[in-house]
Amino acid sequence: MAAANLTTHSSIIQVQNKANTTPFTYANPELAGQTFKSGAPLMLDATGFTKEWDAATFTNAILGVSESFGQSLGSNGAGAPSFPWGGITGTGALQTYGSVPNQPSAVNIALGTPVVDGRTLFTSPGVDNVYEALFDNAAGNVAGDYTPAQTDIGKLYGLTKDANGYWYVDKNKATAGTNTCVQIVGVNPRWV
Repeated sequence: MAAANLTTHSSIIQVQNKANTTPFTYANPELAGQTFKSGAPLMLDATGFTKEWDAATFTNAILGVSESFGQSLGSNGAGAPSFPWGGITGTGALQTYGSVPNQPSAVNIALGTPVVDGRTLFTSPGVDNVYEALFDNAAGNVAGDYTPAQTDIGKLYGLTKDANGYWYVDKNKATAGTNTCVQIVGVNPRWV
């Protein structure tokens, strides 16, 4: 893990769609055992299941940015609907309790419980979606190393995962074609 200016970063979030419409959210069956945070970059494994990006594959690797957390499934895509329009199997909820009278296979689901349907929700990093992420530098020692500037617009940088599982734009990763995967399209004036 990187030693950056900040100890904990925040989730990468989709903040704008260039067409000013609601971005399309995709869902794909999740690889077993995933425990990533919401806002993590995602990729597909060799069998087509969604997993957290490995930070080492750069050619067409990033599938999207997660809008849900890794569900730590016991098997690949556990509970996911079957193609093309099957129903969700299992309880469909992260937390259940007790039993339901006269329904031996039923469970109670607490209000507000997140849905677990074997899929990861994500937005695509297409040309229309703009994301916001914290900017830092894994090797930065002075404010100029990790403070974003107008001169960073248009530049390519990499992503780094901090010790708490959150991803950030890393100014220390700036070698195009080797360790970069995002392009800066603007700097939020609140953070400069």
